[in-house]
Amino acid sequence: MNAVEFKRNFQPSVLLPSLTAGLINAVILISVEISLAVLIFSGDLSPFLPRGIGMMLVGTVIVTIVIALTSSLVNMVGVPQDTPAALMALMSAGVAATLKGQEPEAVYSTVVGAIMLGSLLTGILFIILGRFKLSGFARYVPYPVVGGFLAGTGYLLVKGAFGVMADIPQKLANIPMFFAPSVLWNWLPGILFGLALLFILRRFNHFLITPGAVIAGAALFYLYLAVSGISIEQAGANGWLLGPFPEGGLFQFFTLENLGMVQWSAIFGNAETYATLFGLSVISLLLNASGLEVIYKQDIDLNRELVSAGGANILGGLIGFPVGYQTLGFTALPSRFGAKSRLVGISTGLFCALALFLGASFISYFPRFVMGGMLFFLGLSFLAEWLVDSYKLLPRMDYVLIWVMLIIIDRIGFLEAIGAGIVISSLLFVVSYGNVSVIKNMFSGATLHSRVERSQRNKSILSEKGRQIHILSLQGFIFFGSIQRVLENVRARMLAKGADEMKFLVVDFRQVKRLDSSAVFGVTRLKQLTESSGVTMIWSDLDDDVLKQMKRGDLLQGESDTFSIQPTLDHALEWCENKILASEKEEGRVDFAKSVLTYMKRSFPGIQRVKEYMERVEIQTGEYFIKQGDPSNDLFFIESGLVTVEFEMANGNKMRLRSVKSGATLGEVTLYLGGLRSASVKAEQPSTVYRLSAKNLKRMQKDDPALAVLLHEWIARTLAERLAENNRLIELFFD
Repeated sequence: MNAVEFKRNFQPSVLLPSLTAGLINAVILISVEISLAVLIFSGDLSPFLPRGIGMMLVGTVIVTIVIALTSSLVNMVGVPQDTPAALMALMSAGVAATLKGQEPEAVYSTVVGAIMLGSLLTGILFIILGRFKLSGFARYVPYPVVGGFLAGTGYLLVKGAFGVMADIPQKLANIPMFFAPSVLWNWLPGILFGLALLFILRRFNHFLITPGAVIAGAALFYLYLAVSGISIEQAGANGWLLGPFPEGGLFQFFTLENLGMVQWSAIFGNAETYATLFGLSVISLLLNASGLEVIYKQDIDLNRELVSAGGANILGGLIGFPVGYQTLGFTALPSRFGAKSRLVGISTGLFCALALFLGASFISYFPRFVMGGMLFFLGLSFLAEWLVDSYKLLPRMDYVLIWVMLIIIDRIGFLEAIGAGIVISSLLFVVSYGNVSVIKNMFSGATLHSRVERSQRNKSILSEKGRQIHILSLQGFIFFGSIQRVLENVRARMLAKGADEMKFLVVDFRQVKRLDSSAVFGVTRLKQLTESSGVTMIWSDLDDDVLKQMKRGDLLQGESDTFSIQPTLDHALEWCENKILASEKEEGRVDFAKSVLTYMKRSFPGIQRVKEYMERVEIQTGEYFIKQGDPSNDLFFIESGLVTVEFEMANGNKMRLRSVKSGATLGEVTLYLGGLRSASVKAEQPSTVYRLSAKNLKRMQKDDPALAVLLHEWIARTLAERLAENNRLIELFFD
């Protein structure tokens, strides 16, 4: 706590709500701690109940103040928890049964030793998890599960409010008893108090509302006693006041003599309880903190909370205090009336210290309906937020899940509800994610071509026959639900009426992050489907992880007539196009003059004169005839062969941009603009190339202007077609 924060804590708008929250927390907490002490020190251990109460109160002071000072949330309150206390009660009963007949002080010492060991080990575990930042798994708890957890907390707080005000077992058969006049007036004022406070705070927000309500409620109660002539003793006998509580000081140190009496064999004989204690404590702490993030609408450092609780439990464990950690209800209370200060937790601990040294009897003068009404208000605010307000905010299935968890919490328990909520959320996610198609894009080879420049005749063939190629670009995480949609898509394409027969299936895995084992089985079914239908399947862009999964699934048996793996989608398309053109007797050599006329779709006497202005060049395999960075002012026509355009990156790696086959051209733009070459071009096989320089183009314009006009028009149409193709590809991928 720095100087600025320390000074701010004493401003009335901070101090009053914080002290009020601390007082309310302490009054309720003292009752809870006494109840937990009774739970542990019962039966043969009941003579040691006063010592047990003292240990609970000392531990509460330690845990609340340590967590208040070290938590990442200024309002955080840490208290001993009922679930760990219940586990320690079971273990204490087992230890007492094991040591039955021995000296009572030895039994007491062994029970306290078991509690100390559990708290110390849990504290160490908290610190290890926090230091190594292992709290992240809590972030994966689905939002509706946190909502159900908070709604269940609200429900239990409401039940607890009735328990505070009317000490009657809350069973269906006991409902008529709650409406008996002697009982009705115990809980009805508290319910009205809580409802009124909820109504006011949902419409107004001022730091004086809650402390004013507590003071007004207590004042009206004592005014009623004075007017009615009812004494404080009669009010206590009627159950209208808290208590009775033990008088005087309570704490007694656990000495070295006590430590020497501990029967460790009896503790280790019941040690299986510790595993449950560790697991429940970690899960409960992280869920409480996650729930508080939702309530306070701010991030909480879960690793810091683990370390904070770890230190508190080590200190508390040294005096025999059972496991405690950050609590949801006591921390959420100050948020309902604007308190925001570490004084909330500190004052809670200090008020508990008063009961420790002065005895808890002074608390018995608090009206029971005020304390019960505050619990009822807090629980009802949770229920209103998650069962009413969330109806308009959450998807219907998430909203229903909150109700399901609430029912399970009531009928079975918290942990079972959380487990069921996570399982149901996971199933809902699987169903929802399965309905999201992993097919990002779907094309045919008639609309999506490889980056291979071809002759006009070959382009026409591919436009006509390209629908034989079915292209699926997949994305995301593929599992058994999503791979089914791929299978359905392929079957539908195979059976589509009026469509060209599908001969090639290209599956692009570039944006696939992972496949689970069931998805690999689905891919196996896809491969079987294409093989049985005579369709060639090509996979592209498989990363190392996906490739390993395919290998484990025995799917990579080498290439065949019905299966191929290509490094990229562009290579896969080129592979399919080459197969189609091979069956159509692809052109081997294309005459430039005839290519121009074919493209322009008209005759031009003397077109062969164009070769007089061009230089014929023979290039061998692997030879570069264009170098990246060289000056450029010429156009190349590939008469025969195959060349590749490569871009050399700063790190020296080379990336293929496109391939150019016979009948296609290179350098149309640089012919006009000049500048430096942006890429290199090399021959992939022996090739014949015709070169037209800017100098010879100018000579043509002077000596044969009609031929030059035809050539300019041809270049313009070629560039326009290329631009239109690029625009079409942009629309295909981004529309």
